[in-house]
Amino acid sequence: MTVTWLQMSWLHEISQSALAAAVVILGVVIMLELRSIKLLKRAMDVHLGRVFEQLDLLRFEKQPIEVKSTEGNSPPGALPLTAATSSSSTAGNAYAAAAALASTGMLPEEIARRCGLAAGEARLLVSLAAARQGRRSEG
Repeated sequence: MTVTWLQMSWLHEISQSALAAAVVILGVVIMLELRSIKLLKRAMDVHLGRVFEQLDLLRFEKQPIEVKSTEGNSPPGALPLTAATSSSSTAGNAYAAAAALASTGMLPEEIARRCGLAAGEARLLVSLAAARQGRRSEG
């Protein structure tokens, strides 16, 4: 049994067509993966925003209780804690102010002190700001 050049060229054409189809399918799969990553990032940003809103609401609900309890324990004529009063006046914008401070490169401890946030929340905002800066410098 002999194999001619014509038969081998036909087999070669089929394998090239299969390879081209595989490359096209791989390109489509990669594009779909990139799209799903983009959608996942957008969904995570939305959910993270909701988490911060819920944390803000919880802190706002807890704030009057803390102020009342500190007023009851303090001696007559003493002023309430400055962190409690400053965060109650900016309760709606505490995270926005803290995010702005984090984007300037301020330390988490300073952000927590100025905005009345918990230390963990301030660290999270600083790490998110650093990640955003990293993405901006890459792109």
